[in-house]
Amino acid sequence: MAVNPVRRALLRHGLVTLAAVLLVCGLVSGGVWWLAHAEAERRAEEVSRRVASAVVVPLTERDLLAATPRDRERLLDDLEPFRTVGMVSRVKVWLVEDTSARVVFSDEPRIEGVTRRFDPVLGARLDAGEAVVLTVPDDPEHRYERDGNLREVFLGFRDAIGRPARLEVYVPVDVDGATARAVGLLLPPAIAGMVAVAAAVLPLSVTLARRRGRELAERRDAALYGLAAGELARRDLARRLHDDVLPGLASAGLMLDLAAARPELVYRARETVGDGVTRIRSVLDDLLPDDVDAAGLPTALRAQAEEATPRTETEIGATSGLSDRNAALLHRIAGELLRNARAHAAANRITVTLVVAGGSARLVVADDGTGFDPGAGPEPGHIGLLLVRRAAADAGGRIGIRSGARAGTEVTVDLPAT
Repeated sequence: MAVNPVRRALLRHGLVTLAAVLLVCGLVSGGVWWLAHAEAERRAEEVSRRVASAVVVPLTERDLLAATPRDRERLLDDLEPFRTVGMVSRVKVWLVEDTSARVVFSDEPRIEGVTRRFDPVLGARLDAGEAVVLTVPDDPEHRYERDGNLREVFLGFRDAIGRPARLEVYVPVDVDGATARAVGLLLPPAIAGMVAVAAAVLPLSVTLARRRGRELAERRDAALYGLAAGELARRDLARRLHDDVLPGLASAGLMLDLAAARPELVYRARETVGDGVTRIRSVLDDLLPDDVDAAGLPTALRAQAEEATPRTETEIGATSGLSDRNAALLHRIAGELLRNARAHAAANRITVTLVVAGGSARLVVADDGTGFDPGAGPEPGHIGLLLVRRAAADAGGRIGIRSGARAGTEVTVDLPAT
């Protein structure tokens, strides 16, 4: 079953719109997540430097190995404002000892004294003054920092003795929440805009689909018309040969059989054979019309017009500048238009006009017949005008039709001269 072209266009339009919306949603969500991730790291570094400005100076004035409980309380007091407003979740102070580091202070006393190997590459970056932001890993060392919305920021400094130390600050971030909020703000207007654009171009898609459907129907009808025309031509040829030529030739054969007894039959047989040959040539001329060039086009048009109806008027101008190829095309188009006027319009008078000037050729065939509605589709078996329109378009030209009920028909064909 053939699918309605408009329905197919609507389905395709909807699928393309849906795919575009999904693509935009994915791109916007991915871009917002990336920006939120970068913003989280920037904020974590900024908060860590604020914390460092509050606690690192006191730490650099102390021997971290000889720190007292009073020193620990002072550090907790310095951190309290940051912890109260939620800027900092946890702080650790590491003292580097050869290739390892030990936690000498934390607001979580259970992890003080923990020792681990410290990455020398990370240490070199910290000694160079860089702040390193990392995602908190899920391992035993961070068993007290299980919240997935944390970033750990390392800053390097030295204590009063000159030993290298590291300040590790855990900063809460909300990448998923920030992404969701931003996406909630950005996606609705973006989707609404895309839907509005899709709705705006929908009439164009439907129009193009209908035009495409009409073109396919015209091509299909033209193919059927060609097949039917070929079949009719074969039937007409068979009928003419059977009814007109074969009986005469058969009678000529009988005359020749009797010629021995009646010599006058030889002359009659010769006339019958000659008439049959003339009829066969007429059939062949109809099937294979002579090629028409630009010089012979006026004569050929007048002959076509006289054959259509005796009451045909012709106004044929000079054809200089017209190519032979387009002359042959105009001859065929004129023949189709004249056949339409004779067979379908019941015309009493037909006018054929040809003007070649300014690099173009204009053929006008007008009749006083019944007329028709040019906006309506062709009736079954009446698609000659469709063939004319397509032939003219293929040659770079166009046709115009002016007609109405009982108002006659005028068909104008404009073609390039070459």
